[in-house]
This record gives sequence, structure tokens and C-alpha cells, in this order.
Amino acid sequence: MGDLYAEICSIENLELALKKARKGKTLKAYVVEFEKQKKENLQKLKIELLMQTYKPQPLKIFILRDPKTRKISKSAFRDRIIHHAICNIIEPIFEKQFIYDSYANRIGKGTLNALKRFDVFKRKVSKNNTLKCFVLKADIKKYFDTVNRDILLDVLKKRIEDSNVIALIKNILGNYEGDKPNKGMPLGNLTSQFFANVYLNELDQFVKHKLKAKYYLRYVDDFAIIHQSKQTLEEYKIEIDKFLKEKLDIQLHPAKSQVVLLDKGISFLGFRVFYHHKLLRKKNLRKFENNLEELKQLYADGTIPREKVIEKFEGWIAYAKHGNTYKYRKKVTGEFSKYFPIKESTPVPQLKKVERFNNSVEISNAQFTTQKTFQLFREKKTPKEIAELRGIKESTVWDHFANLIEHSQLRVSEVITANRIKIIHPAIKRKKDKLKEIKSRISDPTIKYEEINCVLASLKCKAKGKSAYYLVNWYQKTNCCRKCFLDKPQRLKCREKFKLFVSHNPTLNLTTKKFLNLFNNHMKICVLPEQLKRKFVSWKEFMELVKKKKK
Repeated sequence: MGDLYAEICSIENLELALKKARKGKTLKAYVVEFEKQKKENLQKLKIELLMQTYKPQPLKIFILRDPKTRKISKSAFRDRIIHHAICNIIEPIFEKQFIYDSYANRIGKGTLNALKRFDVFKRKVSKNNTLKCFVLKADIKKYFDTVNRDILLDVLKKRIEDSNVIALIKNILGNYEGDKPNKGMPLGNLTSQFFANVYLNELDQFVKHKLKAKYYLRYVDDFAIIHQSKQTLEEYKIEIDKFLKEKLDIQLHPAKSQVVLLDKGISFLGFRVFYHHKLLRKKNLRKFENNLEELKQLYADGTIPREKVIEKFEGWIAYAKHGNTYKYRKKVTGEFSKYFPIKESTPVPQLKKVERFNNSVEISNAQFTTQKTFQLFREKKTPKEIAELRGIKESTVWDHFANLIEHSQLRVSEVITANRIKIIHPAIKRKKDKLKEIKSRISDPTIKYEEINCVLASLKCKAKGKSAYYLVNWYQKTNCCRKCFLDKPQRLKCREKFKLFVSHNPTLNLTTKKFLNLFNNHMKICVLPEQLKRKFVSWKEFMELVKKKKK
């Protein structure tokens, strides 16, 4: 028995494979069941491999439409452990042979690095976007379904001399029934992803060493070559298609393999790439918006926590940032708090909610890492506890507080006592004052820079224009509710008028003073007499009204 096969069968390797296979799935029932008798199950796998009696369980097939329709084959958990065990040992052997610009399923690569590399290539070929350049953008027709297994095994044998390893790989490939005999690999398996790279490494070597194409990169079966000459790329296309048919028994997709002028933009890895910018593809935007609608429903039903929603949203925002999507990201982040409002961890009486109107979150301009801090603060965590839970510095938590205060999502009085605010406030002469200058004017040595920053943020917030959504929310809770507390039908009628106003003015930003001037002098929403309309009902007066109602 070869040394390579013995390494695959070793308990140490199987334990490492289990650790990788269970990553992110520790609470799944099949993982919990396997780990109940972890040692016995791993030992059983080892014996099956050594005795060469291992047989994969039937694949579970399901259709995924995300965004295009794909047939995904899911292996049993025990089989996934074997897949990881194989890749642990043979992947380092082939990694040395792969070209630098192969970006799929490799450590330190991925789609975003491929896009960055494409940007480097287009700048070099176009001489910093001053010359025209062309792109041969191509992919393989039904790649995973048409891989010839015999050719794949021959490619593997060039580097793997151990017949037992080849037999095990053949056993795994044979577990999948493709449309044609002895063709195809299951989409969804770790081994399939690795073998896809091994198979098309033959193409990589041909393009780099035979065609000597300098600006070539590949992600699975999608690849691109950039050149100043359209004719040269057309010749490359013919040569590549010929090589694929003769050597690898696969072919280019006729509709998706074209030479395109970069001026028109090319679709590559989820983006539409141009000379000076790149945009998200429309089908990716539709996919995100569909997912967003699903998240709204799940959050409304209480099925998913806000923290989880933020993580999913933050992941998409991080992806979208790689394109020129500033306005779109601003729009969807602005609507985030509207669709996913903060839920108080403890029940609050209705009257208290009326007074504490500032807990209504303004359309969010804060970063999502700040939103995570806000969620933990609402769960009554201290800055020190938040820092420990999130693995960040306590000073960073205070920076988040200042950001939230500036964007009307948090009141300064919630994080700093009134006495300390009174000490800090007179020391601030201008909103542009530096923290060091303000600190020098304060005689109390216990006042921290973080506290000064929060008070300064509250002053910036007051001077800053707020959205129509925020101001309407504020006015309804501090004025409408107090003045028309006994007339609920009228409040509901006014609420509909306010909604109409907000929908017609989505980008309107005003200070509170300007909004009150607009409301009192130019808007016909309130039906109260002019004097009462302009009057501010204090909390004390409001509570007296409530007591009268109770009597």
C-alpha cells in the first residue's frame, strides 16, 4: 500500500477532515449524530478505506435557482469527510502546478481577487485606460456535466502514482450518474471543485506556454484574456476551442464565448466591467432584493434575530463595495432601520414609548458594525462587555456611540450622566473644536475624551438636517400623540397624511426648527385651531391628561 493512501487513511487526517467538514454546521442534526460516537465512526471509516470496502452513499439531488438553475448533488456527511481527507493530502501536490492567475477554490484567491487582477490587466493593456483593448470572455459549455472521467484520471496519474488513491477517486466519481456514460462530476462536492481546477489546469498551461497569452485569468470554467488586438484574440479562441475538443473532450460555450471591446463592458464574476468602473449585474441585484424581501418577512415573524440580518446585509454591502454602487448602497442602507427596527429586549409601557421618541431609529447612515454595537447596547450591555463580546477595543465602542448620537439613533443622555454633560457642554465653543482643545478647558480630570466626543456629536446632530421620515416620526410622537391623545381616529387620519408627505419627499432634509416652520405655516395636515397647533404640550401636561382619562 502506497504512502499517499496511508496518509489519507490516517486517524489524524480523518480528524482534520471532520473538523473542516463540520465548519459552520456544528448544530446540524447529522453532525451531532456523527459526533456522538466520533472515535468509533472515524475508526470505521479508516477500516473501510484500508480494507478498500468504502462505498459512498447515494447523492441527494436538488435544484437550486440562484440565480440560474443548477442541479446540486449533496453527499452524505461521512462522504464529505472522505472528500476533505483526500484533498488534504493531494491538493498540496497539485497546488505547485497551478498558474498564479487561477482563482477558484484556492486559499488567498476568490472572485474579488480575480476582479482586482482583471483591473490590473486592463490598466496594463490599455496603458492606464488610454488605448482601446479587447477581451476574450469565455466559458465551457455544461462544464461539470461534460468532464471526461478517463481523461481526468489520466491527468491525476501524472502526479499521483499510488493506484489505491486513484481507485478511491474513481469510486467517488462513479457515485454520480451524468447524462452521458463516464462523463460528469457532481456539482457541490469539494472533490469536484478541486478536480475542476486540475482538469482545466491543462488549459491554463496551454494558454500560458503554447499561446503565450500574458493577460489571462480563470475562475472555474470562466476565463478572460485581454489584448489590444481583436484578431489575435479571435485566433486564440479558435486554438483554445480546438485544444479543448481534442485534448479534454469539452468545448467552449458558443453564445458566451466572444471577443468584446471593453468600451461596451463585459460580464465577469457578477459584475459588468468597463474601463473606468464596474457595476453589479442586474440579475445579482434582483437576487439581493428577493433575499431582502425574504429577510423582512422572517424578521417580522420573529424567525431570525436582527444580529443575523445585519451579518447577511453587511456581507452583501462588502461585496457590492467592489463595484461603483455608492448611490444604491446608500439607498438600501438608508432603508435598513425602517425595515428592521430595533426591538427592545424588555417590554416598555406604551406611555413611556411616547416620551422616549428618540428610540425610533432615523433612516440609518451608520455603518453596520456600529449597528451591531447598538443592538448589544439595547440589550443592556456596558461598553466594556460589548468590546469583549465583539473582540474590539473599548475606545472603538465609544466611537460607535458618537456615530449613533450624531445620526439621531442614540441620545447622549443614555450613555453619559446629566452632570457630566453639564461640565462638558460649556467647554465646547464650536462644533469644529478638537477634543484636545475642549479637554484643556475642562477642570475636572475625570472627564474622558470619549465622553467629550459623544457630547460634541450631540451638538453636531442638532445642527444637522434630519430626514423627513425622522422628523415626521418625532412630531407624531411628541406632538400629535399628546395633543390628540383622546382622539385616536383623528391621529390615524393625520398619520396617513404624514405618510403621503414622506413618500413625496424621500430626500428632504431639514433642521427641527425649519421643519416646525414648514409644518405650522405651509402644511395643512393638522386640523387643530392655530393656537393649539403651535403650542407645545409638555410631558407634565400630558400626564395630567392621561390621569383625567383614567378617572
